[in-house]
This record gives sequence, C-alpha cells and structure tokens, in this order.
Amino acid sequence: MNLRLVLNPTVLLVSTVLFAVGCGAVPRVATTGARPTARTDDAAQFRIDLRLTNDGSEDIPLERFEYVFTVQDLGAFEGRWAALRTIPPGQSITMEIPASIALPADLAEQVDLDAPISWRLEGGVRYQAPGFLGRILFDVGIRRPTEPFSGSGTFTLNRAATSAPPESSENGTKAP
Repeated sequence: MNLRLVLNPTVLLVSTVLFAVGCGAVPRVATTGARPTARTDDAAQFRIDLRLTNDGSEDIPLERFEYVFTVQDLGAFEGRWAALRTIPPGQSITMEIPASIALPADLAEQVDLDAPISWRLEGGVRYQAPGFLGRILFDVGIRRPTEPFSGSGTFTLNRAATSAPPESSENGTKAP
C-alpha cells in the first residue's frame, strides 16, 4: 500500500475540518461606557457596558469574559465574569461586567475628584463556535475560541458619602 495515497485523503479531511471550524461568525464586542456605581473611602465599584453583535446566521453562545479594567491614577482590576448568554443571529445584546478597585487613603491628594478620570478596558469573551462541530469541539475542550475587545473613556469619580462634611444650620445643629 502506498503511504502517499493514505496521507493525502487524511490531510485533506483534517484541513477541511479545521477550515470549517475556523469559519463562521464571531461575536463583535464594543465597549460603550463605564461608570462608577458605588464608592466608600476604601474602594470604588464600576460597571462596564458592552454591546455584543452576531452578524452570522446561527446563535453564538457566550461562556465568559476575562478582562483588565484600569483607572488612571487608581489602579487596575483583573477579573472573570460568567457571560451565560446567547447572541441570536443577526442581533445585538447589551451586557454589563463589574469591576472594583481599592482606593488609596490619600485619594483626594492624588486625584482631582472634580476632573474627568481616564479608564481603559482590555479583554476577551470566550464563546462557542457556531454549528454542530463547533459545539462538539467546545464541549470536549478542544476548541474554545476567544474574541478580544477593548475600549476607553472618561468618567468622574464621585466623592464618598462618608467623606462629605455634614451640613449644618445657622445655629450649629445638623440639618435634617
């Protein structure tokens, strides 16, 4: 038996399978904004808004986000967030992912709280490739594709409620 005759169909089959699995829609991810949602003297919480689009003709199940959220002069948050959503074909969905960053004790001295603060997000979303073969390869752990995304912008970090001086009336007592 000629080894060359056996290898050619095998190479052709493997190449076709890899090409077919590599084809198909991928989720497009746009970072549409970020905002602080809570703040204490010690830490700040943030929500990052994402728009995910499926230009394909089949559902794209999402597994998880892995990302780094960096805020100028404050630090960075590195995290994972379970996506557990599916993008229907030809549609877009919106999602939020969380972040939190410890704040330095001398925050007001390091950062102008009245000025916009820059932020940056870099990450990826792991998803299941469309199609029957894509599902099988994902389930057995052979192929778990990740689509990268990034974004940036500015926001204002509000002062913590506990750090604001109490208001008082003219006679020196606290206002109601």
